[in-house]
Amino acid sequence: MCCKLMGVAAIDKAPHAWCGHYRKGAGCGIYADRPQACADYACYWLNAANLDDRWRPDRARFILHREDDGRRLIVEVDPSTPDAWRKSPFHETFKAWAARGAADGLTLNVLVGRRGFTILPDRDVDQGLVREIPA
Repeated sequence: MCCKLMGVAAIDKAPHAWCGHYRKGAGCGIYADRPQACADYACYWLNAANLDDRWRPDRARFILHREDDGRRLIVEVDPSTPDAWRKSPFHETFKAWAARGAADGLTLNVLVGRRGFTILPDRDVDQGLVREIPA
């Protein structure tokens, strides 16, 4: 999913379009020489031992990553499956994380195309259109 959802300026790869170097079943065709932005990307699923294969990005239909020194979790959803983040067990888990992290200033933000949502312990807040997606 990162090969689809992420934009990578170094190779003129637009967000929400499959990378030309992606090979189905094989992954990155230029892995050894991939751009620094790709090498630096820290997939939360790969680094979180408590998330099982249901959370694997190609199955869940979203990628997870942290920003602001870990204080913000971003859920970047594949626009072709815009409600993937609302399915079980994901939504319930996000709510639990929001409840546990609220005292420490953790925020959970969902991005679906141009639209953004904030997950709070007691509700989801539709932030409306929060970003532009280059064509």
